[in-house]
Amino acid sequence: MSTDDPTVLLISDRDDQSRELGNWIGRVCSCRNIALDEPPARANAVAAVVTDVAFRGAAGIARLRSLLAPYRAAATPIMAVLRDNSHYEQVQAVALGASSVLPATASSVEICRAVAAALGADIPAAPANAAASAAQHAEQARLEFHTIFRAATCGEAFTRAEVENATDAVIEAVADGGIRRWLDIVWTYDNGTYQHCMLVTGLAAEFAKSLGLSANDQERLVRGALLHDLGKAKIPLQILNKQGRLDPAELTIMRTHPGIGHEILCGQGSYEPEILEVVLRHHELLDGSGYPDGLSGSQIGDLVRLTTICDIYAALIERRPYKQPMPPTRAFDILHDMGGKLEAALVRAFTRVAESSAAPAAA
Repeated sequence: MSTDDPTVLLISDRDDQSRELGNWIGRVCSCRNIALDEPPARANAVAAVVTDVAFRGAAGIARLRSLLAPYRAAATPIMAVLRDNSHYEQVQAVALGASSVLPATASSVEICRAVAAALGADIPAAPANAAASAAQHAEQARLEFHTIFRAATCGEAFTRAEVENATDAVIEAVADGGIRRWLDIVWTYDNGTYQHCMLVTGLAAEFAKSLGLSANDQERLVRGALLHDLGKAKIPLQILNKQGRLDPAELTIMRTHPGIGHEILCGQGSYEPEILEVVLRHHELLDGSGYPDGLSGSQIGDLVRLTTICDIYAALIERRPYKQPMPPTRAFDILHDMGGKLEAALVRAFTRVAESSAAPAAA
């Protein structure tokens, strides 16, 4: 297209979200993705603007206000995607010139459809089958987790809404496509930490469902699994991404991640004690041989016991460039052989999850 062709301008501070959302908007018309520090397109060449930017920090808000000024003057439709649905964000979006505000829960498909409606264009259909829906929800979960983990890495705040959105997306993805389809999607992730955390979270969703837990308890377990390795955001990358066994000094550093994650989450506020316990205690074992505090037996809560089983199983079946995944049946045998380290009744209950993860994904 020439530079005179109308386009949708997408202003985003999330690289992965920007690409995925831009691909969807591209189904309607041309889409130009820019970050806050990039020059804008000419106002007369822009049919609509979508902002996917966190309303945090005076400098960022001032930059966004400056970017939006020519489009406000031209009465160009501006759609703002919120991050936490707070009253502050809604007021800030309107103050910056948003003609419509989209909730933090809006998917890329829903945002794309809002753009199409604003332009009077044909509205793309949402995925028509369970497999497509599972993939869409999995991608939403990955993007939300990316935002959470990056914020933790940078020492920034992330919102409870972002955690809840990721939790809901995982539960819906597993419900739509089953655990094996979830594994097939997550196994494609290049980032080993993301792959592991998403594996654990999906396994927790399937485990909660197989146990017949209430919807509230399912959400708590999945939320705890999602955040369990948050402390790895502060572990040096040369240790986190090492291709091979860690030496004793590296292992000592790696074993600080539960405490770091607990500290990060405490600093965020508003998280239940049992979620904090999962983050701090997911490497504790019933026989006292775990870490960081060598707890045993009744000192370890139920949510931790469930998460630990998912965590160990996920570590065994991970796919890495330097490591072949262990077959699910063999991984389950190792869980079973861990004796008094894991709760035997829960390991037996996990049989259904292991069997489902070994079965081919439904077409």
